[in-house]
Amino acid sequence: MPTHSSASPSDRTPGDAITRPVGPSRFLWIVLPYAVYIGFTTNGGASLLLRRAGLSVGEVANAIALLGIPATLYFLWSPLADLWLPRRTWYALSTSLAGIALALGCWVLERDPKLSIWIFFIGMLFCMLISSAYGGLMASLVAPEQRTRASAWAQASNLGGGAIGPGMLLYVALHITSSAWVLITLVLVMLPMVALIGLQEPARAPTPGFRLHLREIGHELRATCLLPRNFFGLLLLLAPPGAGALIGLLPAISPDYHVAGTSVVWINGIGGGALMAVGCLIGGWVPRFDRRIAYALAGALNALPAAFLVFAPPTATTYVIGTVAYLFTIGLTSTLSMDLVLDMVGVAGRSGSLRYSILSALSYVPIAYMTWLEGRAADAFGFKGVPAIEALSALFDLPLILIWVWWARRSRTRSGTTITASA
Repeated sequence: MPTHSSASPSDRTPGDAITRPVGPSRFLWIVLPYAVYIGFTTNGGASLLLRRAGLSVGEVANAIALLGIPATLYFLWSPLADLWLPRRTWYALSTSLAGIALALGCWVLERDPKLSIWIFFIGMLFCMLISSAYGGLMASLVAPEQRTRASAWAQASNLGGGAIGPGMLLYVALHITSSAWVLITLVLVMLPMVALIGLQEPARAPTPGFRLHLREIGHELRATCLLPRNFFGLLLLLAPPGAGALIGLLPAISPDYHVAGTSVVWINGIGGGALMAVGCLIGGWVPRFDRRIAYALAGALNALPAAFLVFAPPTATTYVIGTVAYLFTIGLTSTLSMDLVLDMVGVAGRSGSLRYSILSALSYVPIAYMTWLEGRAADAFGFKGVPAIEALSALFDLPLILIWVWWARRSRTRSGTTITASA
């Protein structure tokens, strides 16, 4: 079985060695501003407040779609986090600007909801740069043997904090004055920057000139995307298992399982965020072996709760058990997904943030097409078509694992034969 020890040229970038590794748990706080911003603006909180401010359902849907655009294109400006300033400086700058945008958008939301949408959109540009910066920081500051645990803490913040934090903001928005709500919003986004205290990045090698700098970036991109072992990783990131598309559709099918709306808020919202966070943290204790196989196996595990939702009677108990199990397994899968991305990036080099952003952006592709497919399945086969497609697609990685193991063994056999012949 392949191991984590194989290295790409980007793993050996000079001048970027990890001189002072950072504890994995620090990324729980470093990721939190990103999680709160994107969770509040695109995952329900802002949509409810915009609806209460007078926008129609169609206008709210258009707003959420608009706010989702930067997440698919942010690799275009993610190279900023690799240039000029240290990545921790880019992180602090983008977090501050995103926090100000979120607070300002909340301040004007009731007065001019359409203006608040555009303020949120501008803030989303900075929010995605937070992701690029912390991705580069993880590549440059976390020792390889600690990356699974760092991914676990980061994804616990991303999924758990991205549900609990926005849930808190929505609660205070509905129960206290707008000025206090805006202040809490600003503090919740910007306070985690204290995690930067004492954080020291390794010194970067001096830039040898713009043309040579671009050439080295191109070399690192090729080393990340064109190596056979990384090509298999790219295929896994684009494959259906682990996408978690069912997360967004579980509330939509809850009435078919006779689940009340209040229960959905707790099961899929705050409680669901906590469950995903637990799954993420447990994923940090998965033994170190080939990250591709680990991620593929975790993705296949999602088939179990999805299949339970298909074959069990459509009752509230079935919904609770299936949803709880699915949110847990998707949390586990998300940790190994980030670990796989970091494994493919290697050491940060000159383009760590860019390469992290490109690979992370790929994970949004299966969410989009699986959501579409599950919607079509619901139209054709009823509400159980949604978890049925999820369960079937979760098994897609199993034959890929067999192909990968066969190819890896064949490659080792060829290498051994070549060495013997040379001797």
